[in-house]
Amino acid sequence: MVLKKKHTSLEEFINQGAPVIADNKDNKEWSNFTLRIRKDILEHIGQAIEDRIGISRTAWILEAIQEKLKRTNNE
Repeated sequence: MVLKKKHTSLEEFINQGAPVIADNKDNKEWSNFTLRIRKDILEHIGQAIEDRIGISRTAWILEAIQEKLKRTNNE
C-alpha cells in the first residue's frame, strides 16, 4: 500500500513541483525559440552531419549561424 502525503495548502502542493524554466534567473546567456524549417533543408543538414561523430543538428545549426555572422562582420 502506498501512502500519499497530504498537503496543507494548494501553494505547498504547487511548490513541490520542478521550477519553471522561465523562472530560472541563472541562465541569462541562452534563450530558446522555435525554428520552422523545410524538410528538404533538414535532410541536407542530416547528410552534412552524417559523417561527423558527436555533433547534433542543433550544434550544426549553431555553427552555421556563427560562420554566417563572422562573414557578415567581415564584409
